Order: sequence, then C-alpha cells, then structure tokens
Amino acid sequence: MKICILAGEKSGDNYGSLLVRNFKKLRKDLFIFGTGGEMMKNEGVSLIKEVPFGQMGFSSIIKKIFSYLSSIRKVIKEIEKQNPDFIIFIDNPGFNLEIAKRLKKRYKTIYYIPPKIWAHNYRRIKIIKKYIDFVIPIFSFEINIYKKENIPAFYFGHPIVDLINQQEKESLKENGFVIGILPGSRKEEIIYNLPIMKKILENLKKRLEFKVFISVANQEFKRTIYKIFKNSDFQYKIDQDLYYIIQNSDIILAVSGTVNLEVAYFKKPMIVFYKTSFLNYFLCKLIVKVKFISPINIILNQKVVPEYIQSFKLKDAVNDIIDIMKKGEIYKKEMDGFERMKEVLNISNVSEKICKFILEGAKS
Repeated sequence: MKICILAGEKSGDNYGSLLVRNFKKLRKDLFIFGTGGEMMKNEGVSLIKEVPFGQMGFSSIIKKIFSYLSSIRKVIKEIEKQNPDFIIFIDNPGFNLEIAKRLKKRYKTIYYIPPKIWAHNYRRIKIIKKYIDFVIPIFSFEINIYKKENIPAFYFGHPIVDLINQQEKESLKENGFVIGILPGSRKEEIIYNLPIMKKILENLKKRLEFKVFISVANQEFKRTIYKIFKNSDFQYKIDQDLYYIIQNSDIILAVSGTVNLEVAYFKKPMIVFYKTSFLNYFLCKLIVKVKFISPINIILNQKVVPEYIQSFKLKDAVNDIIDIMKKGEIYKKEMDGFERMKEVLNISNVSEKICKFILEGAKS
C-alpha cells in the first residue's frame, strides 16, 4: 500500500509524523511519501520536498510565487508517478488545496486538520466539497460546519495530547525567574514578532531580574534570532528543545498558534502575540471573522490568555507579565482556563484512532 502525506509547516510535520508512526504499527507493507520535515523524515517518509515552505501572509506568497509553482509541479509529478492508494492533506491550505484541484479527484483524498474556514475565507468550502472525500477536523465545533455543507467529517479529538506524550521529558528547573520566548516556526513570524518581544523584555528589565530562553526551529532561524538579540543587556539562550523551554519557564511569550495549546497543557502562564506586515494585517482584517487569535481562547470562547495584536502599548504587556509573576488575576484566570481546556482536549491515542479509521476505509 502507498500513502501520500502532504504537510507544509512545522506543526503539520509534527502531526504527520504521528500518523506515520501509527500507520506503520498497524501495517508493515506501507510505502509513505510526501512533503514534510525532520519529524516525518525520521519516521521513514520519502520526502518530495522538505518543510518549511508554507508562507505567512499574502505578500510572502507573492514574493515566492515561482518557488511555490515549482513545488506544486514537483509534488504532482511524484504523486502521478507513485499512484498512491490515498492522499492525506495536513493543514497548509494555500498549497494543499491547489494540489487537490490539480489532481481532479483521481485519488482518494482526506483532509486532516482542514482549513479554518470558520475564521476566514469560507469560500474554500467549495473546493473542499468538490475535491476532498472527507475531512478530519481537530476541533469538535467544526463537525457541524462540514455536516451543514454535506461534507463527510469525522472527529476523533485533538492530537496535541499524542504530541506531548511522545515528547514530554523530565527536566530540571533553572534557578531564577525564566521567561520563555516562542517566536514561531516561520521566518516571517520571527522577523515581525521577536523585536516587539525584545522591547517588552527591555522595559521589564527595569523592574525585574530574569533569564530568557528562546525556541528556534532550525539553524537558519537561529542566525536571525542572534541578529535581533545582539547587544541585549540580559542573559539569553537559544535552544531547539521546545519542551525543555516550556517546562523550565515561569512565563511564556508566544506567537499565536498550536504551540499555545502545548504551553497550556503544561499549565505555564503565557501572553500571545501576532504581528505581520501592514498589508497582510489589513487584508486579514477584511476577511477574518473570529473574536480571538489564540486557539485556547477560541476553544474556550473566552479571552483567558492576553492577546497583543499588531500595535499596542508595551507597558500593558509588561504589566501583564508582572501580574502573572505575582500570581494575580491574569494568572488565576489562565490556570482555571487551562484546566477547562485540558478537559475538552484530553482524548488520548487520537492519531492511532485516525489511522485505524483511514485504513479500514481503504479496505472498503
């Protein structure tokens, strides 16, 4: 049996690797190929192209349009050559939906972690309806959206618990107050958000002594972080071990994304940021329909975690950090919210259940 899995970003690579591991436990006669990163590669996937090649925002895609089109052609050519039994698309809708359209329903198609049509660009539902056989969303409320559109949808839970169980490890707590920085897994996220985080830390330094741990996805991004943080007047360390940073931090400053759920699962207080170019922000404001940007706030339908979007007063973020450090109202609200979120998401072996379901369907 041949399976094609198409992931285009770091989180997709993580969740794709979980699928691969569980597919291989269930069947030995598998050849799995597709797009992904280090995690999927380590699980034995034959990669057509390595991530990251997902881009942040409209202007970034325009700048790299030729690379984007070349990647699409390369992926389609390999799919046609390998003729897989089914294709699993993971998130990354700008790339994956284009692939689905060009393949014209010649293969069985599954969309795992489908586009957030409930947040923006609902018109994508037409493409999904036409070219995707069924979807597997990771938020329970999405099921009703797809059923309303007569698109087969199946919910097994959120795979965040599988991811944490796979990578969680014991770690020694560092001495002193530690601030963890999670600036994102895309270069554009780092470029736009990390300088703001640095300014907040510079302001905070006047009131508090601390150390800084900064998460980095790869060596290229490490050079970018060094450039931004040069001449800092506080101690910092850059590390690729995300879970070490989360577990050793007293508070986390994070870019909005799936990683917010991982931080909350470890019950670490956080503040969430989102900044992009003026053009991207302007266009997003026109089409985004959600009240919140952090998955935690979206799941709970309540602003539990402070969100700082695009332009804001630095002193407000500094005051929130001080409140959390003193275990004030924000801290208490977050801890209560994280417990409720864990109750909602605490379903284990999600990836295994999904793989069993897909393989059973492949037999029929």
